[in-house]
Amino acid sequence: MADVTSMTEQGNGPASGVPGPAPSPRRIRPPRSLPGGRAVVGALLVAAAAVATFAAYLDATAAPTGRYVVATATIEPGTRLRSLGDVGERFGTVALELSSEVAARAIPASDVDALVGRSLVAPLQPGDLLTWTQLAEDSGVDEAQTLSFALPRNAAVAGRLQPGERIDVLATFGSGDSAYTAYVVRGVPLLRVAAADGGPLGDSPEVTLTVAVSALREVQALGHAVNTAEVFVTRSTARPGVEDRAPGAFRATPEELGPRPDPTRPLPTTASRRGGR
Repeated sequence: MADVTSMTEQGNGPASGVPGPAPSPRRIRPPRSLPGGRAVVGALLVAAAAVATFAAYLDATAAPTGRYVVATATIEPGTRLRSLGDVGERFGTVALELSSEVAARAIPASDVDALVGRSLVAPLQPGDLLTWTQLAEDSGVDEAQTLSFALPRNAAVAGRLQPGERIDVLATFGSGDSAYTAYVVRGVPLLRVAAADGGPLGDSPEVTLTVAVSALREVQALGHAVNTAEVFVTRSTARPGVEDRAPGAFRATPEELGPRPDPTRPLPTTASRRGGR
């Protein structure tokens, strides 16, 4: 008889001769594929948004890079800045982040020398930003005398004048047939516009104008007109250094209409005009 011997099962089965459960088959998994195109684009957009947010944060927290001129004292309109010492007593510089529109009007620290020889045409308080529009366009107010006078609002361009503008002052003298209107001064710098009491204009029915007048004769003429005539002002078309002479006085009567070079000369009579006498 053949000799039958027990055999040990190779592999994962038990060492006994009792057959065990069959080994579970090994799963074969496909290799992982790369992300699709949409997923890649989405990831890039998320990353770009994160970078932009971080950059905006850095920009918002960064220190201002521009320095601008600000007032360090209370400054009245008409104040003249004759030297760098005058500028240093009233102004300083501070780092500010300004919009492009405001920065175009503000005065950078690098231009502080340009303030010498100019005059302020608006009041300033400590901390106020100085702009080019708050300075006279030229040195025409240097060595000038300042003069203030009050007018009804409707005689001063409805109160819409602004400091820094130039104005013409006209006056109507006399009454009735003998009345005439003449230019008193032309192209004078307007330093301040205020209410009758000197405060903010607001809805005040009267306007107080402060002007700078250089020639002594014009100071006299303006003072005389304000105290003896009906005065009104207009925005001026006169420019410094440009010849633009005013016309003669205007007189309107049944005898003669229109401008007259000398309002004090006697009016011609009807007979003299007809007969040449």
